[in-house]
Amino acid sequence: MQRIKQILAIIGIILLVSMYVLTLIAALFDSTDTMQYLAASIAATILIPFTLWLLNLMIANRQKKDEE
Repeated sequence: MQRIKQILAIIGIILLVSMYVLTLIAALFDSTDTMQYLAASIAATILIPFTLWLLNLMIANRQKKDEE
């Protein structure tokens, strides 16, 4: 279970960092989609950790149920 949590955390870090880098690159090159990338980054900053938290919660509940 610990290994699954580590993998989920690494995936979350990679997703968030890639969104921030994409937004920064779009801003530096004055892309027309910069504001959309910024909005997506803000949404991802909230949604990705929340989704990962829910996944961890479901995994923990499933493992608890299997132990009983």
